[in-house]
Amino acid sequence: MAPDNPSAVLDPALAGTDQSLSSTYLATVLPALAAHYDLDPRELLAKAGLASDLLEQDEQFVPLVDVMRLFVALMERTGDPGLGFETGKHVRPRAYQVLGYAILSSQTLGEAIDRLTRFEKLVGNLGRTDWHHRGESVELHWQCPISGPPRRFVVEAAVTGWVTFARQLVDEQPPSPDRVCFTHGPPPDTQRYQIWFDCPVSFRAGFDGVVFPARLLNHPLAGADPGLNELMEREARQLLADYDIKANLINAVRRQIYRRLADGEPAMEKVAAELGVSARTLQHRLRQQGLSFQEVLDGLRRSLAELYLRDHALSLTEIALLLGFAEQSSFTRAFRRWRGMSPAAWRRSPQSG
Repeated sequence: MAPDNPSAVLDPALAGTDQSLSSTYLATVLPALAAHYDLDPRELLAKAGLASDLLEQDEQFVPLVDVMRLFVALMERTGDPGLGFETGKHVRPRAYQVLGYAILSSQTLGEAIDRLTRFEKLVGNLGRTDWHHRGESVELHWQCPISGPPRRFVVEAAVTGWVTFARQLVDEQPPSPDRVCFTHGPPPDTQRYQIWFDCPVSFRAGFDGVVFPARLLNHPLAGADPGLNELMEREARQLLADYDIKANLINAVRRQIYRRLADGEPAMEKVAAELGVSARTLQHRLRQQGLSFQEVLDGLRRSLAELYLRDHALSLTEIALLLGFAEQSSFTRAFRRWRGMSPAAWRRSPQSG
């Protein structure tokens, strides 16, 4: 069943993690998913407090806490406990960016899976894929570090997305997995899972992932292209190196800011010292990524503010202090700049849930 209050599943500590998802994935999947539920993507972004042009920002990485706010907005509108499953069904090659085209140009399914495991961070850092040979079978596992109710959504979206993509890799009728596994409990309606996957679906299983015959590793792919294959391999390797440089810096800064917010506004000098660089060097490196320290700080505060405002046990003064503002009035001015209304008005509005 969907939680009575989906907002309650979001832990502010998510803001201090390094998990993220590509904006291109969202730009590809969200419009189709919204159409499936007869919803407006712009309205969902607004309800989640995300930028209206988010879907136009290619190759940006959206922090986990913001991805989950979008998920909460969808859950509140749909009430569908299978939202992750439905999300994965709308995956297309473009959702995986360069990784998607590297997979499409692979010679065999085995090579495609190898690339998935090596380059999946190009789509997002929400978990890790690994695979295991078990005699005549192969198990593809999804290792998800996220806990609590949001985990179900992320896991089902990832595993279903694998199968969706695999079905687009072959010309003829694609073979079904032998079994699909989820460690969480079953939803009220399991039949749609069984029908769509066209194989047994096990809930409360020992791992999250799929089982398929090992012979399929040598199955040729429809889009195999030796020339493009080599080019995509090189491109994916370079992008992965760039990703590690960019994402590690921004995530490290966000984590340090999050740890210090409750003690007052974090000074860039202290964050830089914790990272082992000078404030000038940190600012320069952030500028290379198109950001400033203040923009990272404001983005984190905005995400946290809307989570805290959903908790009516917290007063506006307490929220201001949790966000590192010296006074409630400073928080109110900042929130007006972010949302065009006071935090008190936003808390009373329908969009606050």
